[in-house]
Parts: sequence; C-alpha cells; structure tokens
Amino acid sequence: MTDSRISEPGRPTPIGARVTGAPGGSDPRGEIAGGAWRIVLLALVTVGFGVWAGKGWLLIIAALTVMIFLHELGHYLAAKWSGMKVTEFFLFFGPKLWSFRRGETEYGIKLIPVGAYVRIIGMNNLDECPPEDEARTYRQQSFPKRLLTVSAGSLMHFLQAFVLFLVVFGWLGVPAYTAEAERLGSSYSESEWVIGSVSEDSGAERAGIEPGDKLVSIGGKAVETFGDVGPIVEERAGDRLGLVVLRDGERVNLSATIGRRPDDRSVGFLGIGGGFPDRPAVTGGPISSVRVAAEFTGSTITRTIGALAGFFSGGMDDFASSVVDGGSGSDSAVSGSGGRPAAGDGDENRLVSIYGVARLGADLSEDSMAGFLLLLALVNISIGVLNMIPLLPLDGGHAAIAVYERIRSIGGRRRHMADVSRLLPLTYAVFMALVLVGLSAIYLDIVDPIGVG
Repeated sequence: MTDSRISEPGRPTPIGARVTGAPGGSDPRGEIAGGAWRIVLLALVTVGFGVWAGKGWLLIIAALTVMIFLHELGHYLAAKWSGMKVTEFFLFFGPKLWSFRRGETEYGIKLIPVGAYVRIIGMNNLDECPPEDEARTYRQQSFPKRLLTVSAGSLMHFLQAFVLFLVVFGWLGVPAYTAEAERLGSSYSESEWVIGSVSEDSGAERAGIEPGDKLVSIGGKAVETFGDVGPIVEERAGDRLGLVVLRDGERVNLSATIGRRPDDRSVGFLGIGGGFPDRPAVTGGPISSVRVAAEFTGSTITRTIGALAGFFSGGMDDFASSVVDGGSGSDSAVSGSGGRPAAGDGDENRLVSIYGVARLGADLSEDSMAGFLLLLALVNISIGVLNMIPLLPLDGGHAAIAVYERIRSIGGRRRHMADVSRLLPLTYAVFMALVLVGLSAIYLDIVDPIGVG
C-alpha cells in the first residue's frame, strides 16, 4: 500500500539530518534505527516458530513476506520511475526494528508483521511537503503516472501469479485428468476412470468392491463413465444387482444390495467415488505453458472479480450467518453421485483469512509443491483484485480519485484536485469494516477450517 500520512511529531529523522550510530553523528552504513542484532533476533524467532510449527509454516510465512515485499516494490519502482520522492520503504508496521538510509529513502523492518508500505510525498492535498519538493509530489504528476503508481502493487500481484502458473504448467506439472492438463495438450477419456473410494458400510463395501477396481457393468447394464453409475442405481434402491469389475486385469463377478442416499432415502446409492489411474504430471512446452499461464491468469482475475462482486452483493449475509453460527462444518460431497471429477472442489464462496491461507499453504507444502504454488497464485490474484476496490484506504481508492480528478479537469484551465478531507469519514468506516471482516474470517477459519482435500 502507499502511505499518505501527514508529518507527525516523532517521525523518522528528516532527509539530510545527521543520524546516530557512529562518532560525530554519522554512520557510513546509513543505519539509523537499532542494530543488526534485532534483525538476527527476528530471524531466530521466525526459525524457532518454524521448527515448532513445522517447515510448512516457515515456508508459507516466507512466501507471504516475499509477496508483500514485491507488492510494495511495485509501488516503489513506479514512483521512482515517475520522478516522485519516496521517503520510506518499510516491511511490516509498528515500532521500528531496524532501518538504513540510502539517498532520500529510508528502508527497514518494523515489528508487527501485518503488511508493508511505501511513503510517497504529497499523496493528496492534506499531505504537507516542503515547497522545494512540491514538484516531486504524487499529486503534481500526470494522470498516467499517478494511475500507474497506485496500481503497480496489484499489477505486481498479477505478475507474480503469472510466474507461479508458468512454473507449475511448464516445470512441476499438473494432474493428467484436469482441465489444465487438457489445455497443455494432454488428452484422456472419461472411460479410463476407476473406483477411487468406497463409502463405509455401503452396498459397494459389503459387495467387496475395492479402490482401483474398474466397474464394467451393473445389473447387466454396461458402465462406460462414472456418470453412468448414478442413472443406473438411482431407481434401484433396495435391489440386489450383479456387478462385474476388472481387478488386476481379471473379471470378477460380485453382487451388491443398492443402498439409499443419506440425504434422500428414495434414491439408490451404491457408495463409490470416481478416480483415475495414476499418470505422470503433465507439463507443457515453452509456448503452450506461457499461453496457458496467461489465459489462466486472466480467467482467474475475471472469476475473482465476479466472486468478490457476489460477496458484496449478497454473500455477506451468508458470511455473517456462518460467523454467528460458528461455521457449518458440513461436507457437501457424496460418493457415488456420478459426474466428472473436478480439480479444486471446495467452498468457492468462502472468504479465507490470512490465517486460513497460511494453514492451507503449510499443509499443501508438505504434500504438493505444485498445489502450494497454485494456492499462492490464487492468493496473489485475490489480493490484487481486492486492493483495487475503489475505496480509500485501498490503492483502488487512490486510483478512483485520480480518475475523478482527470474527469473534472477536462476542459478546465487548471487541474482539479480533490479535497480528501471530505472522504475521511468514509475512509475510516471502510477501514473499520475491513478490520471487522478480517477478524471474522480469522475466527471462521479457526472454528471451521477449510481442508485441502
């Protein structure tokens, strides 16, 4: 995020002032806060937490820290390229742990790991700046430069997502029986399916069906795909039917009594889940990987915008109810229902907190690096889209003001500059709403966590 705070008492030493840390008030290293021992202590605490919680947590913390850093780096590079004066570039918030100065910018790390910021002078009409620096303020730059600077954080998230998708599609690979594998050039037939799971105490389990069996027929009716199972058994609840399966290449004749679905006792239920034989992960060539990564980035951005719009237009009531109820804890999957296996099934409308993301990432890192990187790509896109909501204090709010000023300046002799003081009540309200939603999401992820399977 960009920082538009007004100068306050107790702010860091002004540019050009002498700094402490060496005889005579100067420090050739440019260090102006604390000592290197603080950063060492922070690293030791982080590593200690990773040893206690597991290397997965250490990996996801490092990944999220890099993600935050690159977001701010986007703002920083765009501002520098535009000729703006950047006075601070800090990772995290709160009390300063360690910092150093290079030129006109102070770089450092603070104590509370909840974000980062780049301070660009003159972000609005309330930000007081020395007269000699006015030409280098954000507010005095052209519309394209202002829009690029405030959007650069989200653009960096989208770029990160593209790179992560590219690594997965071009190097690590994706499961053979997924839509992504098809787009990379892999082909398969749904008739290749085998029995992936057998429900406990079901007709299939009592009949002796095992995961890995290939179901050939039910009651004399041929079964080609997993989707054929449902229509055959739905009308045969309570009937005993002969089954033919292939097991290790040999035909095995079995007999099963068709059970009843737990949610509808009138509908037959065999109790199997579909799966596919193991195949090597599918990767694409350089051209196809770049193409699919770009397509996937664009389509995911579009879906995320739609999901976010759905959440604010109607999903907030369901979210609030889930928080009040302490989560549903339900599982909508029913084995034996038929249909094509889907990649990434889950609670698509669930708002996941940073804690939930960290827990999912820690679990995925232990199981699948490809899944871990795909999660990071989705998180990058989600943050990038959320950050561009046209409301302060989000970057999208600064972008909306820049667009508004541009429109108001058309045909005028002087550029119109918005009075941000009028937006302060709304800004505080938005900030409090974001805090409330964030804390609620953390609570929900604790009492009703989303699984990775």
